[in-house]
Amino acid sequence: MIDAFHASRVEDRQHVEMWLEATGDCAVALEALWSEGEHRRGHARAAMERLVALADLHGVMLSLVPRPLTQKGQGMAVPSIEDTAPDSAALEAFYVRLGFARSGGKFEGSPVMVRSPR
Repeated sequence: MIDAFHASRVEDRQHVEMWLEATGDCAVALEALWSEGEHRRGHARAAMERLVALADLHGVMLSLVPRPLTQKGQGMAVPSIEDTAPDSAALEAFYVRLGFARSGGKFEGSPVMVRSPR
């Protein structure tokens, strides 16, 4: 499924970087998603909609932790990489609109969210 996502990339419109990790035969974790200097233009939403559609097609569960990216090696107390990046609450709301729900688990104090294939 990860290979299918990368193969679906649209070169002239790709403004988002996404890190995906297979966590099982039918599970993928979204490790990071960002759009450098292109916030609030729909690029991340378009990438996520492609990812969700492919996950549904391949019967893959998605998981993620909705929190802003920080500088590598820094904790949650460090501000996000960009001042205009969405905060944790905005990220969680974004993922809820894409069909994710809290799993009940936590990772480093942040909720883990999952989306079952449809």
